[in-house]
Amino acid sequence: MSRSRSHSGAEAKKGPLLSIAALVLIVITAWCLAHGKLSAAAWRLPTTYLDAVYADFIGAAASLKSLAAGDSLPFGWKPAPNFAAPASGSWDGFPSPEEALTGFFALLIRTFGLFPGFNVGILIGHVAAAITFYLVARRGFGLGLLWAFVGGLAFGLAPYQFAQQPHHIGCQYIWYLPLLPLVWKWIATGEDLSFGSRRFWQAMAIGFVTGLQNPYYSNIFCQLVLVCGAVRAWQLRSWPALRPAALVIASVALAFLISNLDTLTYRMAHAAEVGDAPLVGQREYRWMDIYGFKLVDLFIPPITHHSAALAKFGLEHRQASVLNDEEGSGYLGLLGIGCLLFLVGTAVRALVEGRAKDVPFEAWWVLWVVIMFTTGGLNAIIAAFTGFTLFRTAIRYSIVVLLLSLLYAAQRMTAWHEKTATRLPAETLRIATVTAAIGSGLLVLWDQLPRTPTPQQVAEIADAVNSDRAFVQTMEAALPPGPDGKKAMVFQLPVMEGRPVPGVPASHHARPYLYSTQLHYSHGASGETLAWQKAVQGELFRGAEIDRERETIKLYEQNVRPAIEELKAKGFAAIYINRNAYPDGGNGLRDVLAEFGYTDVIESPAGDLMAVVLRKGG
Repeated sequence: MSRSRSHSGAEAKKGPLLSIAALVLIVITAWCLAHGKLSAAAWRLPTTYLDAVYADFIGAAASLKSLAAGDSLPFGWKPAPNFAAPASGSWDGFPSPEEALTGFFALLIRTFGLFPGFNVGILIGHVAAAITFYLVARRGFGLGLLWAFVGGLAFGLAPYQFAQQPHHIGCQYIWYLPLLPLVWKWIATGEDLSFGSRRFWQAMAIGFVTGLQNPYYSNIFCQLVLVCGAVRAWQLRSWPALRPAALVIASVALAFLISNLDTLTYRMAHAAEVGDAPLVGQREYRWMDIYGFKLVDLFIPPITHHSAALAKFGLEHRQASVLNDEEGSGYLGLLGIGCLLFLVGTAVRALVEGRAKDVPFEAWWVLWVVIMFTTGGLNAIIAAFTGFTLFRTAIRYSIVVLLLSLLYAAQRMTAWHEKTATRLPAETLRIATVTAAIGSGLLVLWDQLPRTPTPQQVAEIADAVNSDRAFVQTMEAALPPGPDGKKAMVFQLPVMEGRPVPGVPASHHARPYLYSTQLHYSHGASGETLAWQKAVQGELFRGAEIDRERETIKLYEQNVRPAIEELKAKGFAAIYINRNAYPDGGNGLRDVLAEFGYTDVIESPAGDLMAVVLRKGG
């Protein structure tokens, strides 16, 4: 008898484990197929490189390489000794709240290499999201295995994740989001969250983990925690009922503070250098409109859709629209759209029939997202009157809508299954549910995965990476460290401040650092160093005559010479030119320098980068 029970218990445990293993295997396979990562050579390449839309990837890769190299530690100051020449740079100028995540990626990069580590990290984000959804659906909401599995697959392969990678890993890492509705539900239903209770510590832990992640998700989590707490307090006519919500928000705030202590202390210690720059990254108000949450974006497929008709529709819509949905991140997928319409239909029917109490919690939460973050909504109103535009890309909250829609649909399908089990033969019901689950899974794989890159697209990435690597290797050979071991300094043109300039996307001056070990670049400066760099650039091109028809720039020796002498006096060993920034490809400056005797010119195989060694007779 004991053996039978033991065997039965082992079988009961084996089912969920096999389900999770199958889910993980499908997600891994799907991601590898979507990005063409089917060989070791493919894993050594990033999923994108020179595409201006994903230009933030270069900056993210550079900062993570610096962290992996040991220049700094997570949760500490982030010195960037290879940037901001002739001074030393820092990554602390812009807040980096996802300290735990960047530390994890740095570990992967240190283990596997820059691009392979990045790829592994992105894939883990998909897998973790699928697993968490499945576990929360099964254990937190008590949902059926098949429906939890399908929901985990749809969430783990959400179009939103593909749209946010590899340039926004903080946004792409949504693995913990399925935990948030648990806390909202506990607060809304009056679950025992008294101090010291099991649920209390679970809610506090979820809040703390959320606070360590991207502020966008911390924001919506805290908002709905407060809303649910306020509604509960109003229902009970008791202000103390708000205490659990306040404590959860406090746990988020504590984690957020810990993650941002490096930025705060750095600003205090370098107040003169930082100046009056805002504490958090603010943007122009117009981005509140451009990247706001728009209902239509939830239904617009990406231009990488497997269906040529849907891809064409998505492209035509984006070409016609003035407002952007951030690389197609708003699309819920056909399954997600169906789940959302099901949720909305259920809520509307309950209201029409006078059953307001039967409106699902998920419907109210989705309504809050719409009211708060839709273009011109409360988020924009707050920004208009306060200037607080941090959460400008509100379309990112589409992933919350997808999460809630999938959870609700899974709940209803589980309830339907339990109800139907009393009326249909077990075998008939099993066949019906398995068929529905397989069909839903296949729909997810066809609809939500982007097209696999063509051999030509992969070759373009490989050529660009190999060109940059060869260019840097040649530069390092020509610019060895000094006798004192000090790295050779490279002055980069055009001088950039973290924003794109015509022909050069933001962060692209960090490209050579990805392959460099012994060069000190000028990009990334701030304060007095940046002002000096701008002055030198201004002197180089002072009085320059531009003939755009002939694509030439005539520079004057009397202006260029003193600027070069000043660079050499500071210790710079070369001038790096991104040729895409100049109508003549930088040839005018190269020719003037050649007249001064600086004839040692290094060009990238792709022809887009050039470096002039400041050593005569080279």
